[in-house]
Amino acid sequence: MSEHPILDGPGPLAGRTIAVTSHRRAEDLAEALERQGARTVRAATMRIVPVGEDPELVAETERLLAADPPVLLVSTGQGFTTWLDSLEPTLRERTEAWVHRSRIFCRGPKARGAVRGRGFPDAPTAPEETTASLVDVVLDAGIRDTAIGLQRHGYPDDRQLARLEEAGCTVHVVAPYRWRPGPDQDAVRDLIERTIAGEVDAITFTAGPAVEALWRTAREAGRFDALQEALRDGRCAALAVGHVTAQPLQDAGIPVLWPERERMGALVRLAVERLGRPAPEQET
Repeated sequence: MSEHPILDGPGPLAGRTIAVTSHRRAEDLAEALERQGARTVRAATMRIVPVGEDPELVAETERLLAADPPVLLVSTGQGFTTWLDSLEPTLRERTEAWVHRSRIFCRGPKARGAVRGRGFPDAPTAPEETTASLVDVVLDAGIRDTAIGLQRHGYPDDRQLARLEEAGCTVHVVAPYRWRPGPDQDAVRDLIERTIAGEVDAITFTAGPAVEALWRTAREAGRFDALQEALRDGRCAALAVGHVTAQPLQDAGIPVLWPERERMGALVRLAVERLGRPAPEQET
């Protein structure tokens, strides 16, 4: 686990140790925290496999088209776009033809915008931008006893998939993002031990799969229960970039905070608000 001291004087987070679990843009987040005085540790719990290195996506697409489900659930705009753009032209044309004749439901406004931007019909959108809300919309629309295609985002919410299956639906998943363990698992194991020991004030998460990857490493190390207890009892705070990222933490019964504006800069401001020292009073 790479540890970095403060950069620009004490700052409101001086004396605080904050972990960064992301792989993408990890340096940006760590440096923003350091500018506020924090000591940061880098421990990327997972990484994204580039689409071009993932032949399984093509196989998933072929299986989806063979099943020819009449319903498509789009989880993320970027994922939907990445999926279509990654396919070779003939397979892309077949996939787009299937999308055109499908009944589409979107998890949020970005997914809806991506669907419309590709020339597909406008689609109903989940009001809360969560998988649970998306499934609510689908079931409220009377979708039952049919095959469904799902463009999955990073965190697979098995409880919501089970709701669809209980309604008689068969779900065919395509996952444009494939998640693999982070490049330095020793760093992740060290983070787990330091968190249990009370040496880390907060762990930041910018993607739901980063949480799942942390759980996986903790289970392998025999430290899963101890790690979760440290995150529950106040030894270490869990900070997420947004409500979707927070979901797997909430599912585990762990208190988690996220900013109203779901952006990295807002996450840093939340860390300052929750963990920072109060500003000194001005002399009058």
